[in-house]
Amino acid sequence: MLRILCLLMCMVAGPVFAQQQNDLYHTEVQLTGSDKAENIAKQEGLVNVLIKVSGQTDIAQNEVIKKALTQSDRYVTQMSFVEYDDAPRAMKLGYNSKMVLNLLTQSEQSIWETPRKSVLVWIVNEYNYQRSIIWEQSNNSLITRIKEAANERGLPVMFPVGDFDDVTSIEIPDLWGNFKKPIADASERYNPQAILVVKVRGNSSSWTLFDTTPQYLPTTSTKPLEGRESGAVQLADMVNNVSDYFAKKYTKNLGGVVSQSEMISIEGIHSTRAFFTIEKQLKQLNSVASVQVDTIQGNKVTYTLNLLGDSEQFNQELLSKNKALSLIPDVIEEDKNIESKEPLAADSTDTTVEQVTPIVEDEMVEAPVVEDSESVEETMPVIHAYQLSSK
Repeated sequence: MLRILCLLMCMVAGPVFAQQQNDLYHTEVQLTGSDKAENIAKQEGLVNVLIKVSGQTDIAQNEVIKKALTQSDRYVTQMSFVEYDDAPRAMKLGYNSKMVLNLLTQSEQSIWETPRKSVLVWIVNEYNYQRSIIWEQSNNSLITRIKEAANERGLPVMFPVGDFDDVTSIEIPDLWGNFKKPIADASERYNPQAILVVKVRGNSSSWTLFDTTPQYLPTTSTKPLEGRESGAVQLADMVNNVSDYFAKKYTKNLGGVVSQSEMISIEGIHSTRAFFTIEKQLKQLNSVASVQVDTIQGNKVTYTLNLLGDSEQFNQELLSKNKALSLIPDVIEEDKNIESKEPLAADSTDTTVEQVTPIVEDEMVEAPVVEDSESVEETMPVIHAYQLSSK
């Protein structure tokens, strides 16, 4: 009796279909045989997460991201190992979502906004001149490959299950011909926000993306996105193209202010060459995302830094790479009004900065203009003050 009651309740409630859930901040990476395999995996994992969150496959080419990869440990919140019988050992990694978003802000990158559109994928496979629809319950390798590629890009996908309603609601020619009305009718029960029709012929495939809901598909005048792929990774290429389309169309500019900011000052900068050399060195530090010159007061320059690490990590890195700098203890900046001074003189006594490539005259640009004393006000206290020693 209880079984009959449960069956009746399910029939009343109607079918429930699950789309692939993409956890943007978790990934799995296969381990190599290297002695540094775990560190390599953490870096690769961070790149994977950044690609999923940003929607940009070339995100690792960004200079700020390159610096962050050298400190990938800081972003890891979960780590476990997975053993496979037929594949190399792997690491499952979770990353701090707040820190990842902060990193994308620091690197001035946009993100693929969430929640993301769910995509219903219809697949028709042609084999030996016979065509068939690939259903979710078939566990076909075509579905597995699309799921894996979609997970790597953070693209939410689902597939028709292939029950009685599916089989009777659509025919193969409807899908092969991209006929909107029958595709919309058959897709409506899944309530997707976009529909992808894939036609596979051996080592090549063509696909059509309808970026609309089934309700509006029959009457939409918007031209669908179409593509053709070939080769062993044809389905992954298709997923990448579809993901690139959504990531570009539904991009979100993070904007805002980077939370890990710090103001520092350096005294003893007596020449323009020393000024530009110090600025270049600050930008090259792994713990620094970006550098902004705030004020010049005589031989003292104040900077605002956006940090990838904490302030102590920055302090240690700076002092270790520049022996000419020393920390001035107990810094208290009480005076909010900065007195205007003359710009740095190019013929002043030069200063030696270790481990920095000298800047030739052609690379130098005009020094920042010192603001009028009434219009300059520090927005944060100077955390670290340094003295640059002369020869």
